[in-house]
Amino acid sequence: MKEKKPRLRTFVRWIFALLILLLLFLALSRFDAGNLLHSLKQIPLWSVALLLGLQIVSQLLVNFQWYKIARFIKVPVSFREMLYINCQGAVMDSITPGVKIGGEITRSVQISRKVNCSGEQAATVVAMQKLFSMGAFFLINLFALGYITGRTPFFAAGHLQFVVYGILILFLLLLFSLFFMPQRMKAYLLTRETVRFSWQLKLRSFFLTLLDQIVDIRKNTKICVMFFLLANLIWLIYPLKMYLLVIHVFPGVNIMFLGAVTFISYMVAMLPVFPGGLGGFEGTMSGLLLAMGFVQSDALVITVIFRFVTFWFVLICSIIFIGFIKIRLEKPPCCATMALRRRDDITGINLIDIKENKNDP
Repeated sequence: MKEKKPRLRTFVRWIFALLILLLLFLALSRFDAGNLLHSLKQIPLWSVALLLGLQIVSQLLVNFQWYKIARFIKVPVSFREMLYINCQGAVMDSITPGVKIGGEITRSVQISRKVNCSGEQAATVVAMQKLFSMGAFFLINLFALGYITGRTPFFAAGHLQFVVYGILILFLLLLFSLFFMPQRMKAYLLTRETVRFSWQLKLRSFFLTLLDQIVDIRKNTKICVMFFLLANLIWLIYPLKMYLLVIHVFPGVNIMFLGAVTFISYMVAMLPVFPGGLGGFEGTMSGLLLAMGFVQSDALVITVIFRFVTFWFVLICSIIFIGFIKIRLEKPPCCATMALRRRDDITGINLIDIKENKNDP
């Protein structure tokens, strides 16, 4: 009986992988290099530069969200430290499948190390950010799916609609129950005092800390509304970038449809099939654009550029920032000594006298 679960999980992952490969094959079928170059020339460089700028704004807003949540939970992390931690998490996200658990674990561990806080506090920062971010994401996806249903052949089947709607509603109910019934959940956990394993004790302690923070944040309506609106703003910038990219190829495009395509592609990318959601995102977006009436070359160019801006560009910037911080922190001590010697030459002050004075009581 124990062997059936891994086999079933592997079978489901293979089904998703085959579906994604089918979508990619559909996007690449009857591929024409000439049409691809023509589609690529339709998008000006200044538009790509604008998208890169918007992506930087998005990443800074995400970092600001993490920073404010950490400060609310009384984790004394600076904005720059949080940016460094998020860059490490972004690199880990790119090599872990789908739901990016590896990136969140990295963020939790790094927060705990950087500011010397408890593991429960660090994990609570991650969980609180996910509560607002995923709550906004699933809520937007519910509307996106409702809009796109019946407009594309992918969602024409009633069974598929039922499954996707069921998953979205289930996740939303879970998140809303955490947010609106923290006292009841806390009372339930406190009544279950018998803990057999140490990991159960740590998990119970984490949930109690999280529920306490949710109770505190609910008391501050202003902060609560700000976090939720910020999460929605961050997600809504993505369809804006998509629209600014597509408008050069398809001037009369429906922005609502593009938004639905963007969010559904990200939802599929969260499935734990390929690292960083690669393949799932591209196959879904290309397939939906084709169903919308785009030419294959246009759909492929839009998907590749959008994915570069929102994934590869973020990864490259994260690696550069991490390298810059590491080089700056690992400067040899001789650099500081040389700087002091230059100052000594200018001022005429003897460094040995300064050191002796510092040692005096």
